[in-house]
Amino acid sequence: MLTEVLPRVEAEYLVVKDRNSRAIAGLSMGGSESLLTGLNTLDKFGWIGAFSSGGISEDFDKEFPSLNAKSAEQLRLLWIACGTDDRLIDINRKVRAWLASNNIKHVDIETPGYHTWMVWRRNLTEFTSLLFR
Repeated sequence: MLTEVLPRVEAEYLVVKDRNSRAIAGLSMGGSESLLTGLNTLDKFGWIGAFSSGGISEDFDKEFPSLNAKSAEQLRLLWIACGTDDRLIDINRKVRAWLASNNIKHVDIETPGYHTWMVWRRNLTEFTSLLFR
């Protein structure tokens, strides 16, 4: 993402090369990748969305070593959503609880549903309506 995709997009398209003009989001394993990439490179992304994140360890201090309330102040939006019937609801709740215990501002979204496109589609509609404001 950081060494291939971002440089390619910036070379090929007329985009604003500023963290406040960049968002990263993903679902399932991509949700974890969005959290790992976005929260560990706050200088690159101002907007982060994670939908039904899976594949992240519960050692959040190790996963996000430089993330704290002060560093997270530069985030414009940190959105973490999961369906209440999703098998990944537990890890998503743990991530959100860890963020809250560290006074890191984020949006918690739980909606009825499983690990399905219908849940993500509703979340994506809400998330994208908040971007770049």
